[in-house]
Amino acid sequence: RGPRMAIPPATRFMLARIAIRGPRARAGALPMIRRMDDTRKDALPLQIRAASSQRPISPHVKIYKFPVAALSSIANRVTGCLLSIGCAGVGAAAMFIDCNVPALIEVAKVSAPAVIPAVKLMVAFPLTYHYIAGVRHLVWDYTLKGLDIKSMEMSSYLVFGSSAAISLALATVSF
Repeated sequence: RGPRMAIPPATRFMLARIAIRGPRARAGALPMIRRMDDTRKDALPLQIRAASSQRPISPHVKIYKFPVAALSSIANRVTGCLLSIGCAGVGAAAMFIDCNVPALIEVAKVSAPAVIPAVKLMVAFPLTYHYIAGVRHLVWDYTLKGLDIKSMEMSSYLVFGSSAAISLALATVSF
């Protein structure tokens, strides 16, 4: 193979435009080529615009480092879903299986006492995290303060840390 020729951006753009427009409706007709002045670059599909601009395509989710505020938002949604599923599951078990939930908890305490702090932590963390993140959102909604990037990052760390501390304290306390 010989040396590669660099295709000027204007030529690449026109080739992409021809590839998009394709031949005319009549059989055997040539594709219509417009002058560069007539074409609008924003009318092209995103893939062709990205290829013609020589810029890298955005990274995939697996290699992208999410900001802490985005992780906090995702965690708030996940904990809310987990709490809903857990409450619905316990409620359905109590109603349809005729399960005595308090008696089942006492049996679990007696039969496997070493597992109880881990189970408490699994319930306490989503509950405290979702509650604290919800309070943070209420503060944002009513005061419109703390919506800059630095404040959101600090409050996300605060929500993660405080909910971890509170849920650890709740998991170690026995009632």
